[in-house]
Amino acid sequence: MGTLCRRKPGRPVDPPDGGWGWMVALTGFVVCACSYGVMRSLGVFFVTWQDNFSVTAAQTGLIQSIITGVLNLAGPIAGALSNRFGCRVVVMAGGVISSAGFVLSLWASSLSHLYLTVGFLTGFGYSLSLITTMATIGRYFTTHRLRANSFASIGNSIVSFAFPPLFQYLMDEYTWRGALLLIGGIVLQVAGFGALVRPIVLKGDVTPKCDRTGDVIIKQSSTNGEKLLENSSTAESTPHTTHCSPRETIMRKISSVIDVKLLTEPRCIVFGTAVFLFGFGRFVPNIYLVPRARAFGVEEYPSAFLLSILAIGDIIGRASVVLLPEWPKFRRVDQYAVNIFLMGVVTLFAPLAKTYATMAVYSGFYGLLMGGCVPLLYSAIAEIGGANRISSSLGIAMFIRGIGNLAGPPFAGWLRDITCSFDATLLEGGSCLVLAGLLPFVLHLRVFQPTKPEDKVEEHESDGTRLSLLATEREELSTASTQGHETSVVIKETAF
Repeated sequence: MGTLCRRKPGRPVDPPDGGWGWMVALTGFVVCACSYGVMRSLGVFFVTWQDNFSVTAAQTGLIQSIITGVLNLAGPIAGALSNRFGCRVVVMAGGVISSAGFVLSLWASSLSHLYLTVGFLTGFGYSLSLITTMATIGRYFTTHRLRANSFASIGNSIVSFAFPPLFQYLMDEYTWRGALLLIGGIVLQVAGFGALVRPIVLKGDVTPKCDRTGDVIIKQSSTNGEKLLENSSTAESTPHTTHCSPRETIMRKISSVIDVKLLTEPRCIVFGTAVFLFGFGRFVPNIYLVPRARAFGVEEYPSAFLLSILAIGDIIGRASVVLLPEWPKFRRVDQYAVNIFLMGVVTLFAPLAKTYATMAVYSGFYGLLMGGCVPLLYSAIAEIGGANRISSSLGIAMFIRGIGNLAGPPFAGWLRDITCSFDATLLEGGSCLVLAGLLPFVLHLRVFQPTKPEDKVEEHESDGTRLSLLATEREELSTASTQGHETSVVIKETAF
């Protein structure tokens, strides 16, 4: 419903599917590069932090877990702030906050300090900038949504190729503290590019609000300007405001940030479970690939280059995923599921890689598959929840994935500590990814298919989203040519 952008009175439009949307996608490129690109390169610091603070692998892995978990768990907060202050301001603020997290790590005296700075503070800044930008991209595009998501997300793949050797060099020249300070300067670039995120008003955007007395006022933008639409609960209702109970008022305020009805839909529950398993096992190879190579006697720079090889495959995967066609019976959700399933299968065979050459082959294949999962995930979310509910769907999906990101790496580190082998972590991560890839196919069962409305409606379709106006309760809008015209209408929105 576009909760991640403050809507201002103006002429609403259909998603332009291009235009200024490509500038927003460029911002997404930079944001992804400075968020996921940096996070995926932090494995270079793993051994140094472990030796410097004399801690276990599980404790060190918690840094990566916190930053990725907070990024996703703070999704609803990012939505609320964006709805209040506007998406452009929130993206820029996120760049400043995430940069401050790295800068403040200069004075870290314990691992707990890094938990607060690199973990919580940087993760929260990433959440503000990344989730807001990606949701805005989803509102600008329809047919080319997968292409725009791929272009934006490829940013982290490109820098993931360059950052691991660069971070290793910075750490050798300026110590790990100086390296984090310089990384903070790189991340600060998000604040400048955030100015390019321009809010957009779409046709069908409806924001229910209650005034001070609890009366419901639904504000909708239209081609003739901003109109006030009063809510009617039945066909006989008069065009007057309806009183809200305190509970209804609270629920409407919550719904202004996130569509809680998504949490009750069976198909969303199944897909959410798959997203959790994906988050639980996804980052295990990124975190423990370099330490595992070091355990096999590989030198520091060749070990760090494994992440660069992974990034090369990631770039190819993100660039080539746009070539995937969409079939009626094999849509983006199914393509996403197959991609995740193959990631799990490859990871299950990763313990067989005991030489540097085989480790490099695994890194390339895993990166190739991982490159396609993110663009497909954003497109799959739009299919599951509907284009007009992409903000709520994305916030919920990121929150669920954040729980998995928060729990996955420490659990994998715990397995490493009790088994004294990194192979157990790879087997655990691969198993989670296999299950995450199988679950979405359950959505083909009839019980999980979206129900069709029984009422006779007049339909307006826009990229998989059907805005239905009940014909029996809709008044003629042809005479409403002036701004501020009031009418009564019942709006029913369902995902197609």
